[in-house]
Amino acid sequence: MFFVLIVFTILTWLVVRQYQKVSRLPPGPVSLPLIGNLPQIVYYLYTTGGVVSTLDLFRKRYGNVFTLWVGPIPHVSISDYETAHEVFVKNANKYAEKFHAPIFREMRKDIGILTSNGEHWQEMRRFALQTLRNMGVGRDLMETKIMEELDARCADIDKAAVNGVSTTHAAEFFDLTVGSIINTVLVGKRFEEHNKNDFLKIKEVMDAAFEIFSPFDMTMPVWIMKNVFPRRLEILMNVQETAKQFAAKEALERIDEIKAGRYVIDENNLQDYTDAFLWKIQKDGEDENFNVETLKTMILDLWIAGQESTTTTLVSGFNQLLLHPEVMEKARAELMEITENGSRHLSLSDRPKTPYLNAVIGEIQRHASILNVNFWRINHEPTYMGGHMVDSGALVTAQLSALHVNETVFEHPEKFDPERFIRDEKLLQKVIPFGIGKRACLGESLSRSELYLIFGNLLLRYDFKPHGELSTKELMPYSAGKRPSKLEMQFIKI
Repeated sequence: MFFVLIVFTILTWLVVRQYQKVSRLPPGPVSLPLIGNLPQIVYYLYTTGGVVSTLDLFRKRYGNVFTLWVGPIPHVSISDYETAHEVFVKNANKYAEKFHAPIFREMRKDIGILTSNGEHWQEMRRFALQTLRNMGVGRDLMETKIMEELDARCADIDKAAVNGVSTTHAAEFFDLTVGSIINTVLVGKRFEEHNKNDFLKIKEVMDAAFEIFSPFDMTMPVWIMKNVFPRRLEILMNVQETAKQFAAKEALERIDEIKAGRYVIDENNLQDYTDAFLWKIQKDGEDENFNVETLKTMILDLWIAGQESTTTTLVSGFNQLLLHPEVMEKARAELMEITENGSRHLSLSDRPKTPYLNAVIGEIQRHASILNVNFWRINHEPTYMGGHMVDSGALVTAQLSALHVNETVFEHPEKFDPERFIRDEKLLQKVIPFGIGKRACLGESLSRSELYLIFGNLLLRYDFKPHGELSTKELMPYSAGKRPSKLEMQFIKI
């Protein structure tokens, strides 16, 4: 009897404590002590068919700011632009610290830019932004590099064409195009026919590292993984290390060449990010921020930032264009007019004159919305968000996948309708695929340039037809990130 009384007392205390915590947070489904909303989350993931539909269901029930308890930790999702801007832009310094899954901290040891905070993150971001600017990102020099790579890929397509028609897998075409651009920026090497298998191997390893992580892995404490799921932990660690070694292969070879005296870094003519990083080490010596292990991790992080989002958006975008050929034709007509019937390539300076293409890319990005679950930030003090109290210790995020399908922001969100941004020009700023605030994607400027130049110039050069069945079905609806359906299409020379 005494034992029953103790158990009852503990349960009562847990329930009261949980109720007190819930009262200091935005609304959400009824949560239980210790396990939170895990039963409801699992149930709705199964019944709705994916992460995005589950988050959208909770948004509709509880409002644009809602709380889900993942175990004992409250996660506050913001799914409207105004509140997200208020929290993460106007109060940017308060939310610069990102919450990192325990498994990531175990893998990365707080190194790099994707899974670090504090002074190291600030130093790595500052150095990366300055290096990318010096290399021409956001300027004419980067446009030249993008167009050189696109021209090379189009030459391959034209060479393989039969009667002006070439059939290819969209993912491979865009992976090689975007991969060569980011690889040139990072290690000064582009991928051609003789070495494209090196790239495909890197991409295969990257995809495995990206796809293998589940929401389960992101929430489990490392000690549980080590003791209960040791084999799973070993697989995750090995895949991540393999991806890092592959991505940094060229950089590691360069270090050996420098030691052997076969490569000399010219301070006045730094070739790429690796040159800049190694010159920094040569000049100032290794420290806790600038060392070989950090270089390897940063190359992987910048690869992810510069490759995954852009490629996924391009494949998803052409899927949408093939499903809506009238949109493709209208965009092409606009481009033909401003380039004098395609007599020159589309330039970044043409952006103000292409409102319809800008709208098309915005709608593609809204639909692609490559993160099912956005990265979480740590709330360090009690505050109000969207009229709701949010207690300290909660994790908060602008839940992009839920925002982009929010019918109060985007009317009939299921429709592919670029005209929505023509009818309301201010609506385009509410598409935020790269995140918002200080932890927005580092590769945003490069990615926006690539999307504009690649979409625009391909539409000027080719008509496109599907080769096989079209589908917008998500391949990984239960993972943290999205993967579009496989797409094979015909390039038809105009």
